[in-house]
Amino acid sequence: MNNRENLLHEHEDNTRQAQLREAAEALVGWMHARRATWSSEPLGTAPPPVFTAPPPVLADAPVLTPPPPVSPVAFDVAAVFDAEPAVSKPALAEPAGAEPAKPVVRLRIPTAAVRSLAASLVRGAVRVAPLAAVVAVVVAAGWMARPYVGNVKAWLTELAEKATSPKPEPVAAKPTPPAGARRTGQLMARSEPAGARVLVDGRERGVTPLTLDDVTLGSHTVVLQSDRGSVRRTVTVAADRAALVSESIFAGWLTVFAPFELQITEGARAIRLDDNSKVLLPPGPHELRLENRDLGYRETRRVEIQPGQTTSLSIVASPSTLTVTASAPAVVLIDGQQVGETPLTNQPIALGTRDILVKGADGTERRFTRKVTTAPVQIDVDFSKP
Repeated sequence: MNNRENLLHEHEDNTRQAQLREAAEALVGWMHARRATWSSEPLGTAPPPVFTAPPPVLADAPVLTPPPPVSPVAFDVAAVFDAEPAVSKPALAEPAGAEPAKPVVRLRIPTAAVRSLAASLVRGAVRVAPLAAVVAVVVAAGWMARPYVGNVKAWLTELAEKATSPKPEPVAAKPTPPAGARRTGQLMARSEPAGARVLVDGRERGVTPLTLDDVTLGSHTVVLQSDRGSVRRTVTVAADRAALVSESIFAGWLTVFAPFELQITEGARAIRLDDNSKVLLPPGPHELRLENRDLGYRETRRVEIQPGQTTSLSIVASPSTLTVTASAPAVVLIDGQQVGETPLTNQPIALGTRDILVKGADGTERRFTRKVTTAPVQIDVDFSKP
């Protein structure tokens, strides 16, 4: 008995699956036929579709017959699942002389047939394969959204045209020549008092106040000269700003440090130091001759005096030499500092008046005061003589 029931159930399942396949094939053919009538034009302007294939008939479903042809009515999305027949309203009479209104062509959907067919397919698909039910719902939703595709397409086309439309080009500003393209810059020279001669790299260019616009870029030596002296400065001329030299020309101080007296001259003019070894000189370079005739010292020094400032000059003369011999061994001290033992040869000794002490091993001493000059100094000591 169980075998017979199993066979019956298996037969019913096979029969239902065969019917479902036939219904699906019929539905696919019907949808292909309907797709041939679709148009991208707005609703109301496309001709009414021609149904070339009726919906399929299932064995366990009521027989579906195409509805009689009726006048086209307005399409409504809710009508897909609404079997109520559409009622056409009587047309209003048009005024005389007016152009006849164009007939509005709208799509008529066989809602009862589609709903019955869809219900049968969904019930059978759920039993056989849940995935088939999902596919059926997706296909139906896509078919229902067809009238709106044209609007979406037009909207996307408009956005694409706006994105690709050429933008107005901004008005280009007049290019400014780069600063590096200039080869000359501006130099301004000012002095107090005015009227000083201006020398740029040794070339006289005028008197202060002076503005030069043709100075090459880079470093330059500028000298302001007047009867009160001169000032030397090093400036850098750039293309993007003016270089300025502004100086007050007045005297500065010179201080000389030396271990002995000096006679200072500049050219034919003698320069005398005060009690603090200082002298007031005009600003600018000075070439001084330093001399001590008694010591045989002569030297020339170049100094640069700055306005209102003190410039120091230290004199360190080259030393002379000292040689000491003695009749007996002894030590030699210069200005109280021991420098060696006899015989002492070519010992450096500073110029000036120096105290030299030669002290024997028995305590005998011989003292000498000598004016050390640039000439070598020679001392011989005989301890046997008083």
